[in-house]
Amino acid sequence: MLMAGLLFLAAGGCAALSSNGNGSAWDTADVREDEFTLEIRNQSFNEARIYIHWNGDRRRLGSVGGNQSRTFTLDWRARTLRIEVDFLAAGGFISDGVTVNPGDNLEFRIPSHAR
Repeated sequence: MLMAGLLFLAAGGCAALSSNGNGSAWDTADVREDEFTLEIRNQSFNEARIYIHWNGDRRRLGSVGGNQSRTFTLDWRARTLRIEVDFLAAGGFISDGVTVNPGDNLEFRIPSHAR
C-alpha cells in the first residue's frame, strides 16, 4: 500500500475555494446538505479506476485518465471514507481513512510515482 504523496484536502460547506468571485467547480451552492464533492487529481501517467469504501462497503465511482482530474458529487453515508485506486496497467492501493462530513469538498491526489 502506497501512502507517500497522497493528499486529502477538505473545505467546509458553503465557501468556494476560488477567490475570483465568479464561482468554480468548488462552489457548493447547488450541493444538497447530505452530499459532498470529491475531486480526484490523477498525476500519474496510468489511467485509474476509482472505488470508495464506506464502513466495509465498496462502490465503483469511475475512471480518471492519466494526468487528468474528475469531480464526483456523492451522497454522504458515514464519517470515514477510504479511496481505492486500481491502475489499468497494473497495481494500485487503498488510502487511509479520512473524516468526511456532509457539504465537504475533498481533493484526492494520486502522485506521479504511484503504482
